[in-house]
Amino acid sequence: MGAALAAPLVLRRAPLRTGRLRLAAAADATRRRIAWVCPTLGALGCLEQREEAVPPVGDDECLVAVRAIGLNYADVFMVLGLYEAFNKYLEENPGQAVPGFEFAGDVIEAGKAVTTHKVGDRVYGFTRFGAYRTSVVVREKMLQPVPKAWSYAEAASVLVQGLTAWHGLVELGAAKRGSRVLVHSAAGGVGCAALEICENLGCTSVGVVGSIDKVPFLKERYPSCTPLVRGPERQYARQLEDLGGSYDVVLESLGGQFLTAALERVAPMGRLVHFGATAAYGGSRVDGLFKWLKLIPSYLRRPLVDPGAMVPKNVALFGFNLVWLTDREEELTRELEEMLGRGGLGKRPPAVGRSFPFAELPSALDWLRSGNSVGKVVVTVEPGAGGEVG
Repeated sequence: MGAALAAPLVLRRAPLRTGRLRLAAAADATRRRIAWVCPTLGALGCLEQREEAVPPVGDDECLVAVRAIGLNYADVFMVLGLYEAFNKYLEENPGQAVPGFEFAGDVIEAGKAVTTHKVGDRVYGFTRFGAYRTSVVVREKMLQPVPKAWSYAEAASVLVQGLTAWHGLVELGAAKRGSRVLVHSAAGGVGCAALEICENLGCTSVGVVGSIDKVPFLKERYPSCTPLVRGPERQYARQLEDLGGSYDVVLESLGGQFLTAALERVAPMGRLVHFGATAAYGGSRVDGLFKWLKLIPSYLRRPLVDPGAMVPKNVALFGFNLVWLTDREEELTRELEEMLGRGGLGKRPPAVGRSFPFAELPSALDWLRSGNSVGKVVVTVEPGAGGEVG
């Protein structure tokens, strides 16, 4: 007890400002959290758990005890070293880069300038990497209140993939009532969000899945959607031809000949929006040397688009990655409000396909990249797992 009382006596001898800084530093030193860190990249096995100090909370920031983490296919690419922005992040944080975009949890500290959230509030939010932690420090603007009827897992499932779907379909694709929309990877997180938006906007949708086992899920949750079980790349063009018609918007995430076939079915004045290549880049489903043995041929066979051929067809091709838009806070905030409102993603909880405990996060990523998942894959964090003040 004597040692415990000695520190405050020393601090009182210092000026008030210095004392406050020392007290804050001492408090921060006692706060610990657990993170899944990438010391190196190349395989899911590179991820390792580490204990680390919680950084100080700024005036416009909140400290959130994480209860759920939403996984995205981009996370797989991050760990494998196939995500340019994350590679740069690792260079800036050697040996301690933490993946992850979205989370949900409880506010356990709020900066003095924070006005929209208070301690105890349930929130979900976004961070430009770093969500694979038991607690996160994020700016107030990056947080939203969790709807009363939603679980933490559901709240961690809406933001990133919902914004991806909204930005691709509406901001770039100009989807509106009456539009005919083709959605690739329709049973995944972005696909589900896209089909939800289509139903709320009054679009006609065709949802492409890789397995007939996913069709019942689509029919039950999105009854107005027409499911299409895709075959191999070489057969896909014939499948679209047999289905008939053209599309005002294609939300494309497969790449390779799937992209080429879909582009051929875009209607005049229509738009194809590309945001991933999960099927074409098969190397994302294996680790080590085998990854490159699959990626290199896929890269060499990537589709080549002739801009001149697009002119007489009056079609547009867009590509985007949401992570490069994160510095446009006002624009993303506007899109988030429209996505939750007009897009309908705030009306009912997102579809959570499977949850894994925090300790099994690499297994959750492996399940996500298997191609067998439907809905959102989420990692849950038990209370007291490292997100509170120690």
